[in-house]
Amino acid sequence: MQYFGGIFAFLFISPVFNITEIKVIGAEKINESVYIALSEVQLGENIFKISKNRIKNLIKAESYVDKVTVKREYPGTLQISVKERKTAYNIENNGVYVYIDKNGYILEVNPEPYQTVILEGITTDLNNSELGSRLDEEDLSKFNDLIKIINSLNTNNLKDRVTSINISDSSNYILNLKNDNKIVELGDTKDLSTKTSWIEHFLYEEKDSKGTIHLNAQDVYFSPVE
Repeated sequence: MQYFGGIFAFLFISPVFNITEIKVIGAEKINESVYIALSEVQLGENIFKISKNRIKNLIKAESYVDKVTVKREYPGTLQISVKERKTAYNIENNGVYVYIDKNGYILEVNPEPYQTVILEGITTDLNNSELGSRLDEEDLSKFNDLIKIINSLNTNNLKDRVTSINISDSSNYILNLKNDNKIVELGDTKDLSTKTSWIEHFLYEEKDSKGTIHLNAQDVYFSPVE
């Protein structure tokens, strides 16, 4: 027992196992130096004395972080690997824009919109929501539908023409194609491939007209606005 005790004592006091390098893998949105600062690990600390779970919890306080792994590389390197969330949607709120990811996590508040779709008609109280928290259950219940809609739009090269999506009514999602002067009453997410083909059709046939494309009725049609 004294032998093993001596080994453990050596590991915890030997300068051979002092941290000489902190490597960060996966940093894209957030700078590596921010992750190192969040970890609260200092060069020169003994690599056996640091708590990997504590480091994970500290770094996960950053709203952009989805997953963290921490690995010791002996004798003196600490490796921090992160998987970051990516902005999928904007929500306009009192003159600023709230960035959220595809799973409804609130990432950032910014005075400028991110170059992606704006969500309208949400129920979450963003004024009392913290970074890193999620939208409420009513909003999240529609995110699977959103993924289907976005994927269908991407297939037909229409996503970049959609400036906003109103999700207040899951039986009738409303798409705004602002630059084309068109509103699309999409209905629900049934027959999306057919519906996106109709969007393409009306964008071509009514390219000089302002109005609404109705896809939420038995008979699809375009109603112009003077």
